[in-house]
Formats: sequence, structure tokens, C-alpha cells
Amino acid sequence: MNAPTARPAEPGGPGGPGEPPGPHGAPEDRGSGVARFSLRHRGLVVAAWLLLLLAGLAAVAGGTTTSDEEGVGDSQRAANALEAAGFSEPLTETVVVSLAGGGAPLPAGTEGVAAQAVAAAHRGDGLVREVGEPARSADGRVVAVPLVLSVDPETGFDDAVERVPAVLEHTGAVQEVLRERLGRSDVVVGQAGSASISEEVGGRLERDLRRAELVSLPITLLVLLLAFGSVVSAVVPLLLGVVAVVVALGASALVSRVHPVADEATSLTVLIGLAVGVDYALFVLHRARAARRAGLPVRAAVLLATRTAGHAVVVSGATVVVSMLGMLVAGGLYTSLALGAAFVVAVAVLASATLLPVLLDVLGERVDALRLPWRRDAHRGARRAERVSPVGRAAAAASGRPVLSLVLGVGLLVALTLPLAGLRTGLPGDDALPRELPTVQALHRLTDAFPAQGATAQVVVTAPASSAGAARTALADLAGEGGGAAPVRSSADGRTHVVTVPLDSGADSGPEADRAVAALRERVGPAVADRVPGAEVSVGGGVATGSDLARWMVDRLPWVVGFVLVLTFAVVAVAFRSPLLALVTVLLNTLSCAAALGVVAGVFQGTWAQDLLEFTSTGTVVAYLPVLMFVVLFGLSMDYHVLVVSSVREEFAAGSAPARAVRVGVARSAGVVTSAAAVMVAVFALFGTLSDPGLKQLGVGLAVAVLLDATVVRALVLPAALRAMGRRAGGRPVRQVVPAQGGAAGHVRGEAVDA
Repeated sequence: MNAPTARPAEPGGPGGPGEPPGPHGAPEDRGSGVARFSLRHRGLVVAAWLLLLLAGLAAVAGGTTTSDEEGVGDSQRAANALEAAGFSEPLTETVVVSLAGGGAPLPAGTEGVAAQAVAAAHRGDGLVREVGEPARSADGRVVAVPLVLSVDPETGFDDAVERVPAVLEHTGAVQEVLRERLGRSDVVVGQAGSASISEEVGGRLERDLRRAELVSLPITLLVLLLAFGSVVSAVVPLLLGVVAVVVALGASALVSRVHPVADEATSLTVLIGLAVGVDYALFVLHRARAARRAGLPVRAAVLLATRTAGHAVVVSGATVVVSMLGMLVAGGLYTSLALGAAFVVAVAVLASATLLPVLLDVLGERVDALRLPWRRDAHRGARRAERVSPVGRAAAAASGRPVLSLVLGVGLLVALTLPLAGLRTGLPGDDALPRELPTVQALHRLTDAFPAQGATAQVVVTAPASSAGAARTALADLAGEGGGAAPVRSSADGRTHVVTVPLDSGADSGPEADRAVAALRERVGPAVADRVPGAEVSVGGGVATGSDLARWMVDRLPWVVGFVLVLTFAVVAVAFRSPLLALVTVLLNTLSCAAALGVVAGVFQGTWAQDLLEFTSTGTVVAYLPVLMFVVLFGLSMDYHVLVVSSVREEFAAGSAPARAVRVGVARSAGVVTSAAAVMVAVFALFGTLSDPGLKQLGVGLAVAVLLDATVVRALVLPAALRAMGRRAGGRPVRQVVPAQGGAAGHVRGEAVDA
């Protein structure tokens, strides 16, 4: 291998953290082709991004068409049979009357008084079509009065959610009426139903998301201020992150006109977009500023940054997109999640490759304007740069003792994966709803007093019309066996019959609910088939749908993991020209993801962290989380991995020995990796404060994963692995020009070396 005439400076030298002082040849010939085009057509690039931003804002303002999770399995067959037979369920709410504390029975005659008061409260409001017959619980402590909402049961749920606040307001007036008529000041009146709970829980989540998004911006800005010491330098990455999120949300809104997206897709887009958008801009800006400190002119520094850090961003972004698209293998709910996440990452990469170089070129020296008071002294900044960060020192120690470091780092990660052995999944049910909400409190009072209103299932029988009598009798007997007799309903043609029965499990989600649904299916299938010739039996309803979806989501995991691992291996092998490096990348990222999932299982399946994180443990992890977390974490971990490996490979290209290449390369990237990780941890941790169980678990899991990734993996395991690989970590030899150090003006000469 030909040795260069001079190597880049060590971290902390006068030229910045290992940056070459100047390119070989004209600056315009040394950057990426996209960056050169953008700088030559600055007005066109800015105008194009302004149009994209305005179009994104307009699309978001126009609304996004959302959809619920698609049903699967036996529960979906039951739903299809009911729909084909013309069954429709009216949208109902229930007014729940009890005494404060719930310990004493209600006065005699409460049923009639309550029904009259409820009817009077809703008379003429156009919101309630019918007030049903009141019912008293077996212990006499609860009276329930059903309300039938005046909306189309097939298409009017969204309308019901919008109108239900007025229904709740009218119901609220009933409490004072009943207290006066019953002579009891401790009468409590509440209302529960799918529309009211959806409105109240959804409203709280929307407020939580808005708060998290608003708080995340100043926190991100603070981290960037501490990293760069300049207001302008801190604002630029934040601006790129916001642009990426807005444009991606607009694209998702447009796509939703053709394929409705899940509600979770918007939250995921914001969560991922702000993190990667800021990080990608941070990587490029950090490299450009270091090149400026080395004495390069502004445009030359920008082009150098796009050729080095910008290339790493493109490789990382491509891997993230590949990981996100892995969810397409699963389909269903994951389709819109994949599209939203892939959109925002692709937009962030495009913005860092086109808009960011233009902004840096236009700002020039002003990118360091409005410096913090304690960062104004350039010599002090130089002295700070000379100090190696704790991560850099840890990496140097790890590369010096690679075997011991690998044993310690891998051992810690493996230990964190142990809770995965007891992983239990399920979709959030009533138990996971925020208990402080009035509608949720009313729901729990209702289901405690009337078990048939709680965990139930629908048994659907489709049979020839000649067997209608036998089918109705079989279902009636089944309902009687369950202890919650309910009427059997039949279609007009006598071919489809349905009955609602209570499940043996008191829970409506999780392992107990799964077992109850499975037991019901095992019992009713043979029982009905023996009595009804030609019958097809399905078990549906909300609990069965959730059980089927949860199992389906977990079953998708091996397919998604296989897809992501194979394509990531291919992308990294091609980008770095090293199959061995690609294999190490896949193994480290898989272990990191497994450790983060293990932490989530250990935290949320137990009760020890309930008060700390403000959640009610259901003993399960949200069913879609393993697939989603694996895909997101595998992609995001590539940010740091690619940056660190690229930095190490630059040292190999400059002729460094393996020990020095790892030590200098990791130390040079330690500062920017730490800053980028701080941004991600801050953003993800805020989402861990949300009330939604899935988003809370996702936020905590991602925050823990990034923290592990930026410390244990990047400071301990990866340096040790690269050191153990030796020169094989540098990839296949590639002829490239390495600049030799010249004067302050950046006059250099370069020699071809093996990369």
C-alpha cells in the first residue's frame, strides 16, 4: 500500500477533529454531484423546498384519512358473515348511576327516576334517538340506562365521536336532578360507550402529543446549543428536522386518500422524523465546521462535508428506509407505519443532501453567529477540542483490549435480553385505559356490576335456512351455559345467527383473554356442528379481534426480521465493500435491538415501574411493538454505526495501522455521536410520558436503545470488534485520493492509496 505524504490531524489538532485541511483540486470537483448541483442552483433548490413545505402544510391541513387495524383470522370471518347478512349494531352509550364509593345499594325506585331524568335531559337535542329500559345490577349498587345515538351505525362513528361531547354535557345535568329527587348528595352519574371513551381518550392523547412535540423542540435546541455553542448552528439542524416532518406528513396525508393510514403512523412520523432529520443535519454541519476550522473556504468545507459525512448519511438513510420497508412484509397495520417512517427518513436524507449545503453556503461564516458567552473564545474552543471525550477514552481502551471488551459488552447486552424469554404480548384493552378519565371510571363501574357488558364474544353461525331452528336453539343453549343469557338474532333469510356471550376471563386483553377466546372456540365449534348440519361457526367481537390481531402481529416478526437482516447485509456490504463488516453490523444491531426489547419487557410486564412511568401494567407488551421496535431500532442504530465505521475507514485510507485507525476514528466521531444520541434520547423520552400504552412503550424502548447504542455498543463493543477485525474492517481496497497536509490556504497534494 502506498503511504500518503501526510495524514490528517489527530483529534484536537489545530485543524479540528481529524479533518483534512483542504481538498485536492477545485472545491467544486470534490463534493457529491447532488451537492455541486444544489450549490450551482441555490435559488432553484430553495424555491423547490419552499414549495414542498407549503404543499406539505396544505396537505396536513386538509386532514388525513385514517383507518382502524384490519381484522384477521376467525374474528374477521365472523365480521364478514355479519356484514354480508346485513346485521348492524346501533351506536349506544350507557348512563351509569351509583353512589360515591360504590359500597351501598341505590334507593328503591332509582331505575324509573333515572330513566325519566335521562330522557328529559336528552329530549329534543337530536343527539339521542332512544332511551332504553333501565337495569339494576344484582347487588343493587348500579343502575344502567342505555342510550341509542342518532347516527348511522355503519358510517357514523366519527360523527358520533364529534357529537358525543354534547351528549356528555346533557348527561352531566342528570346528576343534580337525581341527587334532588333521591335525596342523596352522594349520587354519581357517568357515561360510558365506544364513542365517549374514544373522544375522551383520543382528546387526551392529542393533547399529550401536542405537548410532547412542543417540548421536544426547545429541548432539542438546547442540546444543539450545547453541542455547537452557537444559536444559528443550533437552529439549522432543527429547521431541517421540522421540514422533514412537515413534508413527510403531507406526503402521508396525500397517500391516505388512496390507502387510509393508521393513527399511529402520524405519531411515528413525528417521532422518527424529528430525530433523524436533526441528526443527519448535525453530522454534515459538524463536519463542515471542522473543515472551516482547518482553514478551508466555506464552499470547499461544505463540499468536503457532503463527500464524507454526507455519504455516511446517505448510506445510513438507505439502510433505515430498507428497515422501515421491512414492515411491508407484514402488511395490515404495518403498511401505513412503514410508508410514513420511510417517507420521513427519505425526506431527511434529501434535505441534508440538497437544502443543507445551500443553507451552509449562504450563511457562510454567519453559521457560527450568536455564540454563547462562554463559547466565544476561539482558543478555549480549541483547547476543548484537544480533550478527548469519555466515549473516546472508552473506545481507546476497548480497542486496546478487544477480547475483554467484547466479552464485557456482549455479556451486558445478552443479560438485558433475558426478559425476552418471558415475553407476553397483547393489544391494550379496557384495563390499559387511563383510570382518571370520567368515562373510563364509568366503564369500570358498569363492567364490574354487569359482567355481560365486559369481556364478551359473538358466536356467529352460518347454516342453510332449513337448519335455522336448530341453529337458534344451539346458540340459545350456549348463551344460557355462559351465565349471561342474551337474545339470539337471526338474519332475514334465516341463514346467519349470532349471540353475544360473556367470556370466562375477566380481562379483555392479554394471555387470559387469549385463552378464554381459544377455549370458547374449542367448545362451540364441535357443539354446534353436531347439532346443526352444514354449519360454519366463527367467534368474533372486540376481544376475539384483539386476540387474533395480537397473535398475527407476533407471527409476522420472523418474516420482517429475515427481510431486514438480508437487505441490511446487502446494503452495508455494497456500501463498505466488506461482507465481514456487513456481518458484524447485522449481528451488533440485532443484539442491540434484542437488549432494548428485553428492557421493555422487563419494565412493562412487571409492576415495579408503574408509579415512575405512570402506567398500569397489564402484564403484556403491546403486540405490534416487537416488529415496530426491531425495524425502527435496526434502522436508527445505523446512524451511529455508519458514521463511526466511515470515520475509522478514513484512517485506514490514510494509511493508519488498525489500532490507530480505530482509536482515532472513534474518537473523532465521539462528540457528534454523543450530541446526536442526546437529541434522540430527549425526543424519545418525551414520548415515554404519553398516556397511550403503545407510544409510551415505544418511547421508553427507543430512548433506552439509543442510550445503549451510543455507549455500550459504540464505545465498547464496536471499537473492540473493529480492532479484532484488523485491516479487514477497512473493506476491499479502493483507489482514492487522500489529501496531504498543506498550508493554511489549503494547498495540498494527494497520492493514491488503498482504502
